[in-house]
Amino acid sequence: MDLLSPDTGLMFWTVITFAILYFVLGKFVWKPVGEVLDEREARLKDSLEKAEAAQKNADEALQKNEEMLAQARQEVQELIAKGKKTAESMREELVADAKNEATALIERARKEVKLEQDKALDEIRKLAVELSISATTKVIGKALSEKEHQQLVDKSFKDLGELN
Repeated sequence: MDLLSPDTGLMFWTVITFAILYFVLGKFVWKPVGEVLDEREARLKDSLEKAEAAQKNADEALQKNEEMLAQARQEVQELIAKGKKTAESMREELVADAKNEATALIERARKEVKLEQDKALDEIRKLAVELSISATTKVIGKALSEKEHQQLVDKSFKDLGELN
């Protein structure tokens, strides 16, 4: 047998065997393998779509969170500004109240000083009247009436006021 010469009988059986093998493989192997591959491809596509949807949802959630964070920061800044404004107005109010209270205390102290000064002057006048009555009585030798003494004291105070 020559290896390079074709043998028709062998060729015939080779083609028949190949056709049967092809049919059997197509029916029992390639079809189930193809179905498994198609099923796997469908699962991969489904998983990919789910992953893309999840990514989209995550991106949307991230954007919403960033917007909420920006809004929260803005609200915090507004609250801080409002707090500063309130604190400043409270400080100004406290300063104004303190000034008013200090002014009232000073005015009350002035009135009290004036009242005490007037009391002291009245007391000095009474003492001056008494001293002048006793001095006049000793000098003149007679007692002056209350009206005369009062006129004398008033004249003396008037003279003292002109000297100052």
